[in-house]
Amino acid sequence: MGKRLILVLALALVVGLTFSAAYAEVQNVKVSGDITMSGIARNHFNLVNNAVSGTPGGDKSVLKQNFLMSQIRVRIDADLTDNVMATVRMINERIWNGQNDTNNGGTSSSNSTNIDLDLAYVALKEFLYSPLTLTVGRQEIKFGNGFVIGNAKAFGTSSSIPTDLSERKAFDAIRATLNYDPLVVDLVYAQVKQSATNDRNTVSLTGINANYTINKKVNVSGYYWLKRNNNHTGTNVSTRTDELSTIGGLVSTTPIENLTASLEGAYQFGRNTETASTTQKRHDAWSLQAMADYTFAKVKTTPKIGASYTYLSGAKKDGTKNQGWDPLFYDQKLNNIVYTILPFSNMNAFNVRGSMKPVEDVTVSVVYGYYDVAQKNGADFTIPNTYDNGATYGSGTGTYTGKRHLGSALDGTITYDYTEDVQFGLTAGYFLPGGALSSNSANASQLIGSMKVTF
Repeated sequence: MGKRLILVLALALVVGLTFSAAYAEVQNVKVSGDITMSGIARNHFNLVNNAVSGTPGGDKSVLKQNFLMSQIRVRIDADLTDNVMATVRMINERIWNGQNDTNNGGTSSSNSTNIDLDLAYVALKEFLYSPLTLTVGRQEIKFGNGFVIGNAKAFGTSSSIPTDLSERKAFDAIRATLNYDPLVVDLVYAQVKQSATNDRNTVSLTGINANYTINKKVNVSGYYWLKRNNNHTGTNVSTRTDELSTIGGLVSTTPIENLTASLEGAYQFGRNTETASTTQKRHDAWSLQAMADYTFAKVKTTPKIGASYTYLSGAKKDGTKNQGWDPLFYDQKLNNIVYTILPFSNMNAFNVRGSMKPVEDVTVSVVYGYYDVAQKNGADFTIPNTYDNGATYGSGTGTYTGKRHLGSALDGTITYDYTEDVQFGLTAGYFLPGGALSSNSANASQLIGSMKVTF
C-alpha cells in the first residue's frame, strides 16, 4: 500500500508542476482555540476494595484519584490562493503540579508544559477537477455516529491525564472527498502507527465511506475499512499480517418533526496475527446499533428523550474463529465509566437518556445504561487502559466469569452557559458491576467539574 500511495502522490505532483506554478499567498488567517480547566475525583475504577498487587503508589493510587487538569488548544486556519487551506492546532494537556518538563533522566516528562502537535493538514479544494477535495496531514476523521471511525486513540507522550478525557483524536492521513451532491464519497488512507521506519512496524487504515442523501428526511451511507497490522515484535518470520476488514451501513432518518433515528450494522472478517500460520483464527464478528431521540420543541423547558441499543459480538473461549468485535477507532461513550474500564466488545447495551432546560442557559441531562455480555465465557479481556495511561492499575487485563450481567451505569450532567464563550459543567457518574466480571466487589464513581472558554 505504501508504494502505491507514493506513486499516486508523485503523479499528483507531476500534474501540478505541469499545469501551474504554486504560490502560497495568504488571503485570510483565523486564530481560535479553547481552554478547559477540570477537577476530577475518581473512586474504585478497578472495581475492588483492595490494591492490585505490585501497583505503584499503593492503595490510594488504585482506589482513589483526585486531581486538577488543564487542556489548552490554539488553532490557526489560513486561506491561501487557488482553494488552498492550511490548518495547524497545538495542544497541551497536563495535571496541575507545576512545570516539570524533564525527569531525572533528562527525557520528556509525563506531565510537561511542552506544546504538542494536534492538527496539521492542508486542504486542496477542486484539486485537479471541481468535485475533489484532497486533505493531507494530521486531521480529525469521523463518520456517522462514531461507531466505527472517529478517534485514532493515540496516546499523548507529554500528558499524564487519563486518556479517556483527552481531546486528541486526529489521524495522520490522506483523505480524498468527492462531492457529487447528493452523493459524497470519502477515500481515506491513515498511518495509525509507525514506531520505526521499518516496513514491519506499522498499523494502517484504508477505506471508503459513501454517503447519499435520499431526501430531507433520509440519509444512507455504506463503508468498507481495512486495518492492516504489521506491528510485529521479535524475529519470528512466520508471523503474518493481521488483516481486518469491516463492511457496514448506516441509515439516518427524521421520520417526523423533532424525531431523529438511526440504524447501523457492520460485519468483520479477515485473519488474525499469530506466531504460526497453523494457529491463525479468522475474524467473524458483527455489531448493531439503533438510536432514537425526540425533542419536545414546543415545551418551554425543551425536554428531550432518547434510547439506544448496541450489540457487539463476543468470542467463545475456545472457539475456532475470532468472533469478538474489534473496536477499531470508535468515538462513543454512552456512559462515561463503562467505556473507560470495559472493552468496546462482547457487549449488549441498553441506554435511555433525557435532558431539559429548567431555566435559560442551564441544561440538565441524565443517561442510564444496562450492560450484559453478548457471549458468556470465562475468558480474559483487555482493559482499555484509558483511565490512567495504563500505568497505575496493574496488568491491564480482566476476566469474565461466564455469567451474563456486566453492570449498570448512571450519569448526570449540569451545564451552565455563563456567556456565549464560557461554559461551566458538572458531571457525576456511577457504575455498579455485575456478576459477569470477576472484579466486582466495589462500585466505581466519578465527579468532574469543568470550566471551558472558547475563543
